[in-house]
Amino acid sequence: MASGEVVLVTGGSGFIGQHIIRRLLKDKSELGIKEVRSVDLNAFKNTIDDEKLDIKTFVGDLCEPDSVEDAFKGVDTVFHCAGKMSLQYPPKYDELNRNNIEATQSVVDLCLKHNVQRLIYTSCGSVCMVPFKGSSSTVVINQTESKAATPMFDAKKPEEFDKQFIIRGYSSSKLKAEQIVLSAHGKTLKNGTGQLTTAAIRPPLTYGEGDTFFMPDMLRYLSRHSYVYPKIAGAGGKQQLCYAGNVAWGHMCAYKSLKAAPKSVGGLPVFITDDTPLYDTSRFIQKIGLVSGKYKARHSSWSIPHFIFYFFAMLTELFIDLLEPVKKITLKYSIRSLSSYASSIIFFNRLRASIHMDYVPLIDEETSVGNSAKWYGKWWEENIGKGQRNGVAKSKNN
Repeated sequence: MASGEVVLVTGGSGFIGQHIIRRLLKDKSELGIKEVRSVDLNAFKNTIDDEKLDIKTFVGDLCEPDSVEDAFKGVDTVFHCAGKMSLQYPPKYDELNRNNIEATQSVVDLCLKHNVQRLIYTSCGSVCMVPFKGSSSTVVINQTESKAATPMFDAKKPEEFDKQFIIRGYSSSKLKAEQIVLSAHGKTLKNGTGQLTTAAIRPPLTYGEGDTFFMPDMLRYLSRHSYVYPKIAGAGGKQQLCYAGNVAWGHMCAYKSLKAAPKSVGGLPVFITDDTPLYDTSRFIQKIGLVSGKYKARHSSWSIPHFIFYFFAMLTELFIDLLEPVKKITLKYSIRSLSSYASSIIFFNRLRASIHMDYVPLIDEETSVGNSAKWYGKWWEENIGKGQRNGVAKSKNN
């Protein structure tokens, strides 16, 4: 039997999960890996390209341990990417708690039961996004993990915890899940001889091939509004972005560090960023359009100061809250969260990753944007472009 480690990626069919799987397969020999596994609620499907991947797949629900037991047997390292991404208002707390918190606790329990040596969790930068000095925006400027403080949970006031984030529901569930993973660092495995070592990777807003959330939703919105991007935060802020390929590489660096020196980042969160320029996010969306050649987005000629838009967003969400007992109304995105994010300055410092994991972005900005633009362009053609052309053709025939 071939020597080497067995690694498992939870949420392997997801955006980040697929990039991690591809990186694991590319560096299989160098990393000393003999088998790559994926477990997900749905059957694995390669959404990046048509390449057939040499992985072993499992289907099951992490909250039902019996359904995924086989996936964890004989595993040395788990990359836990599975979770629910949602900015819906009102937040579906039950779904977020189940998929992000309960599922993570289940993963930790399964790791301990099956003597998994390492657990690397995919967290997110939004766990640090809290109002700056009582405002409705976040200001994180070149801060390391120790400076970009996260809210403290008070068991006596659990309902207050979620209110401390500018993105409610999702951010608090991710932070709780992160804390579950990091607090499990050093726990004794079932065999009684080994210990579980853990780390959490915190990327900022991530783009790239296989994205099902950020850019696709923005392109759907823009296609319905003549590709005009509304200026809802005055002059706007600056938000850091990171290419999914570099996020996956950050996970590899954490994996190598935990193997070579468990105390390096063991039990710690780590920011992973790359050299994508610090953009107003709308400018990045414009750039992808220009590079792909598929659409041309522009800003609206009007601008609403952030505090005015935020005030009306707050009234809208309050109105929805009042109606909830009578009629269920939901927004796909919290308007307040969008407004707060657009007006925020978010720029993390990756010093810990550089020093303790020898992390340097593997893929340069030109390649990252080029690869992404090509994939987003294809997605646009398949999901938006054809419909727009058919609509034009019908109007001409009529």
